[in-house]
Amino acid sequence: MKDESNFFDALEKIGFEVRSKDLQVFYGGAKKGDWDVGIAMDTIKLAPKLDTIVLVSGDGDFRALLEHMKAMGCRTEVIAFGKSASSKLIEEADSFTDMDKQKRRFLI
Repeated sequence: MKDESNFFDALEKIGFEVRSKDLQVFYGGAKKGDWDVGIAMDTIKLAPKLDTIVLVSGDGDFRALLEHMKAMGCRTEVIAFGKSASSKLIEEADSFTDMDKQKRRFLI
């Protein structure tokens, strides 16, 4: 958790508002951190003030959010690994950056 804290602190220092949520831990040790609704609600609330939304996720559940944001006049961009990104999300976005094609830039 210290590494996460350092990362969050660094983001805050350069001007990002960091929002976090505790992970759900399931029997057997599996972890999950659902934040989809929180991301969608924050985005919809900010829509009147935004020109562009950049979503860093390949989750197809966000397709409807992109559709709504475009109807609100926002440009939509998605950054994700193409191999695992939803094709419907990619189709809905105005722009798609495939991190699989630029691994040296995006992976450490």
